[in-house]
Amino acid sequence: MSVNDLARIDIRQFLRRQQGERYKAFVIHGPPLASKTKFARKLAEVIPGGVYLDLLHYVTERPELAQQVDMIDVAALQRLVITYAANTGARVLLVDELDFLIPVWGDDLTEFKHMVRSLSVAQTSTIIGFILQTRYELEEWILPNGANNQNRILHIENIQALQP
Repeated sequence: MSVNDLARIDIRQFLRRQQGERYKAFVIHGPPLASKTKFARKLAEVIPGGVYLDLLHYVTERPELAQQVDMIDVAALQRLVITYAANTGARVLLVDELDFLIPVWGDDLTEFKHMVRSLSVAQTSTIIGFILQTRYELEEWILPNGANNQNRILHIENIQALQP
């Protein structure tokens, strides 16, 4: 582990803390080609109860969703991921490839941010991480959680590499 890694977020420790929190959602974002998908897939493999969901693939494989993609608003996304988490028994669900929905939402992340901010144990005990390309709204967003005040908006470059 390098000196630079010591200043970075230990994602396993982050998730352990997140497990005890009331608000369960978080965001990992980064620029295109920053290996976000590779990281999310690997994380889902190495953490107990980790499940990876490629949302674009999931939607395109289901004609009832693919035909109504322009109707998938933030509330529908929330229902979909909560149901998926329950059906798979996920303790941590990593939802990737959802950037295709942002134009459907009018390029406005206001409702999405509200959902991430408020998704709580009242709706699901699963920790849900959303993997997105960096956008201005994400760069500027600070969303502290609980007593330890950890930010739930993480830039991929600030996360330690996963060790086997």
